[in-house]
Amino acid sequence: MVTTVPAMFQATITRFAERPALLAKEGGRYRSASYGDAERQVDALGAYLVESGVGIGERVAILSENRPEWAIADQAVLGVGAVDVPLYPTLDADAIAEMLNDCAACAVIASTPDQLAKLRAIAPRVPSLRLVLAFDEPLERADGLLTYHEALARGQALLSRHQDEIRSRREMLRPDDLASIVYTSGTTGTPRGAMLTHGNLTSNAHAAASALGLTPEDVALSFLPLSHVLERSACYASLAVGASIAYAERLETLAQNLAEVRPTFFCAVPRVLETFYRRTIAQIEAEGALKRELFWAALEIGEFFHKVMQEEGRVTFPTNALYHAADRLVFKQVREALGGRLRFIVSGGAPLSVELGRFFQVMGVPVAEGYGLTECAPVLTLNPPDAIKLGTVGRALPGVTLRLSADGEIVVRGPNVMKGYWNDEAATREVLDAEGWLRTGDVGHMDDEGYLSLVDRKQELLALADGSKVAPQPIEQRLLSHALVAQAMLFGEGRRHMTALLVPDLGEAARLAVEAGHDWKSDAELVSLPPVREALQEAIEEVNAGLASHERIRRFQAIAHPFTPESGELTPTFKLKRRVVADKYREEIETLYREKVLVEAR
Repeated sequence: MVTTVPAMFQATITRFAERPALLAKEGGRYRSASYGDAERQVDALGAYLVESGVGIGERVAILSENRPEWAIADQAVLGVGAVDVPLYPTLDADAIAEMLNDCAACAVIASTPDQLAKLRAIAPRVPSLRLVLAFDEPLERADGLLTYHEALARGQALLSRHQDEIRSRREMLRPDDLASIVYTSGTTGTPRGAMLTHGNLTSNAHAAASALGLTPEDVALSFLPLSHVLERSACYASLAVGASIAYAERLETLAQNLAEVRPTFFCAVPRVLETFYRRTIAQIEAEGALKRELFWAALEIGEFFHKVMQEEGRVTFPTNALYHAADRLVFKQVREALGGRLRFIVSGGAPLSVELGRFFQVMGVPVAEGYGLTECAPVLTLNPPDAIKLGTVGRALPGVTLRLSADGEIVVRGPNVMKGYWNDEAATREVLDAEGWLRTGDVGHMDDEGYLSLVDRKQELLALADGSKVAPQPIEQRLLSHALVAQAMLFGEGRRHMTALLVPDLGEAARLAVEAGHDWKSDAELVSLPPVREALQEAIEEVNAGLASHERIRRFQAIAHPFTPESGELTPTFKLKRRVVADKYREEIETLYREKVLVEAR
């Protein structure tokens, strides 16, 4: 097994030079670049970086949305022995400046004029920055600024001069050499730069590819941010086996891109899957009575089929025949909406509800839920697509060792565990011991077959005033299974009881309001209407019925404005920034603990 990223890339090129590697939408249709084409671009860009003075170990940031150039830039930077620093394109200029200064970046490879505008605004505050490249043509030319294609042309002309040096730099790389500094998404505070080595990244890519059974025939659709190491690892796993990677235009065109690319797998966060589920159900409910009844009957047959298969390993002939009829008449249509070729979906970043996982399983698209951390490059556990256990995050990947501490915290060791945090030895010592064991900060438990289940983040467990503990995420996930609840966040730290902020699904809220004959002038008014309030109350009561007394939600409030990365309440991978939400809605939360209010719109 190759143990550096450039060596992994070169091994694939040797075997699959003519196969399609990277696909992107151009001129209204997807066009592909072969592995050989990608190699030529990587070499040319590498030659330009060497000519520009980028040295071994220097940091080069990539500030871009997902696109083939991202992958080329990544391979070029690592191929000349430099260290890349992926940055979320949604970051504001101040956050970018903070990270560039923290890692002392010598260069930034950016995508659009909007990203260049951010860099121009902060350039005087980043003294280490010597070089900026742009994927797209800038609106205004600055001194020394080159576009990606201009850099490729210059690099191609310089390749004969620098080819030997580039080859030498690649051959000098070792598994323990630093490859990337990946800043954590910052759910609980200031982002830290996790130092990931070549060995961290390649070991995780090979282990994930093996666990998922990836082959050269697979086609991945990339739409989660490549700045996040989950999507990057999935792309590395694809590259490791010679599979193809297609890039979605943007999240809003995902449905269209699925139909165009017809991928065999993709990575998603539960929120994306929840959106697809809600749209599917809404479409079914809009159909005639016969189609609705057929769908719900088929779903019941599918759930029974999978339940019996899991418990007994086989089903009777009538059950099998009914399931295949349901598949032909109903499930196949749902799969077609996802492109028609999906073998599985990988889910991570947040808990996947059992109900959502079961829906996709019944539809014939198993969701391989996994678990990991940026600090672990990132995957630690994964449900094998052919042996999924709903409600768990799967088994440890090959080479990864898990153990649970006395208080249930998950502690891990393996070839994918980071070297530490960049410029932060104190933070490194807090989580990583001398023997390489990393404290994850997550609480979980493991069954007899080695499947891990997560309870919650250790630091996010809510301690009520009487000392009892509540894990908010599982309860929030149960709330999200209700069609009306789009987002939820629980509160209770230091309080006598639990409360919640709920963000209703505005489409479902509107449907309820119209059925009840109500009009409204704003979203805030909509979520405060009696039928919406009553349905939210019912959702709370349904969830409370399965909870211990101290876990039950006593009061709640509806908010009309969703939590988003742009407004700061979510990370770029859609995780709740609990401190931000608590601070932003402090007044509303205090009201819940002062007054007997069920719903009050904002």
